[in-house]
Amino acid sequence: MNKRKYKKKCNALFKKAKKLNVRLEFNPEEFDCHRLDCIWYSGTIAMIKVSDTFAIQLRAEGDVRACLTDQNGDVIASVKDKNNCGAFADEMRAYFKTDKQLYATMDNEKLTLGDNNWIEYDGIVKEDASDERGTFIDLGMICDNFLDNNVLFAVEQVLDSIEKIKAEIIDIADVEYGIKVGDV
Repeated sequence: MNKRKYKKKCNALFKKAKKLNVRLEFNPEEFDCHRLDCIWYSGTIAMIKVSDTFAIQLRAEGDVRACLTDQNGDVIASVKDKNNCGAFADEMRAYFKTDKQLYATMDNEKLTLGDNNWIEYDGIVKEDASDERGTFIDLGMICDNFLDNNVLFAVEQVLDSIEKIKAEIIDIADVEYGIKVGDV
């Protein structure tokens, strides 16, 4: 995605969030418009604040193992990142300028992935606004909370499904954690 399209898409996401009466906390400058696959990133991608006591967090998760070989099958670079610290980006950024190059190399079997990142959403709820941290509501073992691998598409997915996701988090906060979420 070129810079102009990236900026336009980011602006559209912020407008969509505002229209939904939620606050999108997402810093477009933290992402490379040519590298939007979640394999390049780790940790929090975005936060969607529904209220002072309720938020939806999008995170890049997973263990990345990758091996890049040349035409002779010799290893050029390899990565093992089990700590979500962005080691794939640190090691492989020099070899791939875009996601398109990354995917082409994977298709040609010159880059093999043993594991991979994904983007998922979870909830953060507070019993009241004075609670500084809130409770992390991990949805991973309870429902399908995986999103598109593209950072922008993942944010859009959550915004497009915000009512369903809010209901999931509210239900799980109540049933699994005993937390009653107020009006959101």
